Amino acid sequence: MRGRARRARLRSEEGMALLMVLLGLSLILLVVSEFAQAMRLEAATTANFRRAIAATHLAEAGYYRAVAEILAESRAEELDARGNLVFRRTDQTTRVEAPPRLDVALGAERFSYRITDESARIQLNRASPDLLGRLLDAMGVERATRDVIVDSILDWRSTGENHRLNGAKSDYYLALPVPHRSKNADFDTVEELGQVRGVTREILYGHGTAARLVDVVTVAGTGAINVNTVEPVVLRVLGFAEAEIDLLLAKRPYADLAGLPGPVRRGSQRTRSDVFRIEAWGGGTEPTRTLVAVVRRSTDPTGAAGVTPLSWQWLDVAHPAPSEGAPAPR
Repeated sequence: MRGRARRARLRSEEGMALLMVLLGLSLILLVVSEFAQAMRLEAATTANFRRAIAATHLAEAGYYRAVAEILAESRAEELDARGNLVFRRTDQTTRVEAPPRLDVALGAERFSYRITDESARIQLNRASPDLLGRLLDAMGVERATRDVIVDSILDWRSTGENHRLNGAKSDYYLALPVPHRSKNADFDTVEELGQVRGVTREILYGHGTAARLVDVVTVAGTGAINVNTVEPVVLRVLGFAEAEIDLLLAKRPYADLAGLPGPVRRGSQRTRSDVFRIEAWGGGTEPTRTLVAVVRRSTDPTGAAGVTPLSWQWLDVAHPAPSEGAPAPR
């Protein structure tokens, strides 16, 4: 009787020991699993950080390559057959094509860049209500939204806190989830439009193949339009008829305004530019970093050319690099 009880007690103790061993193994496996997951997360974070650093330097490489083009011994600007801004000597009569700018190899990595003329854009701080309305119509903005944006842009630029019928001042902006005040002064950057009532990310940066407001406005310069680099969409907004646009484009490039046909001479125009926008993407056709800089080209008293950055921004919005063979934005 006592033997059976002893054997039962031993079996119970053996079962308890087995249970403790299994519990210990489970705890060890849990710790190992958590450690492995933490290591994987740390490795992924480190890899993402390294990619971001590499993409930053690649985008900067695109920027400096663009600067090299701008500073070359070229003092005239025009668009090539694909709509890309190119630079040529004033005594050069042959057609110039842009060098490779998309998916450029740098060792095992790649970058892309684009150069556009700020004088081919509409000056946001000088645009009249009618011009702003036509601009938004060209972007496909609905009428009600257009009226809100036009009045809100004018309110953003104007002093005081009295808003227009469809506009907005600080009382509106301070009630937003992320409050801010109306600037009541000129725009310092085009991206500042994103803070204005009615301007969505889709309107400002486009969606898919949709036109992008950011591509057709500028805050640099006096508003004089370079007739050698302006795109048809901007000419339409400025009130040019299709026949006038065809006439202007057919006879480009112009050495000076004296060569501009009479029917297309209007407003403030020019044939040379000194302010350019550089967009640079690091990481190939699916970049992880996008740099947008506006630079001014100038010459010092010794005759040496240089550029001065007017703005420098790393974008946190979807801003894909253009594909090979695609024209510049129109």
